[in-house]
Amino acid sequence: MARRIPSLVALLIAVVGGLTASAAPVAGASSPPPASLRKLTLDADAIVRIRVLASNATIDVGTITYPLVHGEVLATLKGPIAPGPLAFANVGADAAHYVSGDDALVFLQRSERVAALAATTLPARLPWVGIPNAGEKVVVSDRSGPAILDAVHRYAALDGLRDPEARGDALRALSLQLLRSGEPVLVVSVLRDLSPGGDAGALTLADLPALVPIIESPDFPIGTRIALVAELERRGLVFGPARWVRLLRTTQGSDLIAAIRAVREHPSAGVNAQLIPLLAGRDLDVAAAAATALGAPGNVEAIRALAASLARPDVALQDATLASLARIGTQSARQTLELAAARHPDPRVRRQAAIEAIILARRHGTTMAPMLGPASAAEALAPAPVTR
Repeated sequence: MARRIPSLVALLIAVVGGLTASAAPVAGASSPPPASLRKLTLDADAIVRIRVLASNATIDVGTITYPLVHGEVLATLKGPIAPGPLAFANVGADAAHYVSGDDALVFLQRSERVAALAATTLPARLPWVGIPNAGEKVVVSDRSGPAILDAVHRYAALDGLRDPEARGDALRALSLQLLRSGEPVLVVSVLRDLSPGGDAGALTLADLPALVPIIESPDFPIGTRIALVAELERRGLVFGPARWVRLLRTTQGSDLIAAIRAVREHPSAGVNAQLIPLLAGRDLDVAAAAATALGAPGNVEAIRALAASLARPDVALQDATLASLARIGTQSARQTLELAAARHPDPRVRRQAAIEAIILARRHGTTMAPMLGPASAAEALAPAPVTR
């Protein structure tokens, strides 16, 4: 069966849904993805916690007007900025949108370090500019604020470690601790570090004992667990099929559908063995998700169970089953569709099965699905009748 490795960004959707520290991105499709807290800390010349006083100010430099944010510095986590008033330029399509009253953590660079500003007179008038990060801003809330501030403090302290090996060990230990915290903002940030191109906190086999409890515990967000399994598999630190099976076995309730959707990208015989019994379960939403996940190209092991699920009188399950048989795409899958088109008691199912069978036949260069005559094919491909 063909296997697809999804991007870490896709797997984080379940986590980002509860991410209270980020604003809606305003960046265009071609913009780089948001950076982690570690990367922002590394790039920043100064990091401050501010109370935003005015977010719609501007400053004119020659013929150009730059957005300006005024705030009161509440604490300095890195750099030479003292408590008190602060103004910084907030430029670029990827800049965060601040609102008066925001309690925010702001990552700043010196204006002369920004190529687009260095040739202007702005650095002489305004020494600081915010680092744009795909529209995200880090809001210091009562719930997550202390953990975020502590993490950034500790990231900043890593800069003082001169020995690269010691710095790498400390970063890895901090990454593991933040993952175990379960705090969505911190978990997402660490997973950004671990994604391709962000391997500064690279995991090793020695870290597995600390990570396995996260993967298998329902106390952690399902998005975190899914993303960790995918990342460990990408690094070759675990045998992927066994871990995806274990994820299904240790997940229940509302999280189970998210796990089922994730394993769709990682088909195997073991995954089939976990999903197939769900087709006959009481929870029809779970059954429909399982039917969809079983629709991997060439997954002939699932065809008989999918065929049986067509007998259940649930529209979502029936539609998911027909679509999966079409994606499996083998001759036996097409024959199952043809049989449903000819004999299923529900006209809607017969019509949809016929459409999928005919599309498969044409894709494989067959003139007509064997069990469907020209009249049946024409009826299947005709516009559906309008019910009043």
